[in-house]
Amino acid sequence: DSNILLDREFIFSIGYSADKDPNLRHCAMESSKINGVDWYDNLWLEDCTLTGGASGGPWMMDMHEDGVGTLISVNSWGFAYKPGMAGPNLSTSTGSWAECLYTQAKRANDPGGEGGYIMDNC
Repeated sequence: DSNILLDREFIFSIGYSADKDPNLRHCAMESSKINGVDWYDNLWLEDCTLTGGASGGPWMMDMHEDGVGTLISVNSWGFAYKPGMAGPNLSTSTGSWAECLYTQAKRANDPGGEGGYIMDNC
């Protein structure tokens, strides 16, 4: 399995919840896992109170005081009836799929009308 992040990693989640706009909000807590669908474990921040509008905000682990860390997920979904935020697990043994994709995109030539690229070396 390419997703190696274990339960109980300390994660910082950042986003703009629509009900708190325009204030930037964050959650900082240990993660667990939850299934949105039977075949995929999502990362879960159980007590995170970010709401709709925060989607796409970064989830960082090993974050330093200067804001540098490893991007391992993004705010994706939650439940309407209880707090919590879920996101896909992008972690790898060497960092994250997101960092790998960014690095590969910086190095790539524009494919033009030929289509895109397949990322299989992260």
